Amino acid sequence: MREYPVKKGNKTDVGAILEKANKFSKDGKVEGDMVTFTLPGLKKVEVQCGKKNLFIGTETDESYGEPMNSIKIFNNFLLEATGFDSKERKKRFSKI
Repeated sequence: MREYPVKKGNKTDVGAILEKANKFSKDGKVEGDMVTFTLPGLKKVEVQCGKKNLFIGTETDESYGEPMNSIKIFNNFLLEATGFDSKERKKRFSKI
């Protein structure tokens, strides 16, 4: 699982993350304290909610033919969930 910081003002509770996941996938569900769903090219996406962070694990679907489309959809989900776009996330990860 990878840790993603969340921009101040974005909600990190399970209900809010489930709502955001359902914008990109119709099979989002809550399992304990995690939200799980699928995206094109990803068999499983697991999101564990923290106070100021999200912990996200993914399982790749090797048979999917359009990996760039998969990356775009996942980045759009991350933007919606964390409030940071890919450039901002890269800048934050490079500081570590």
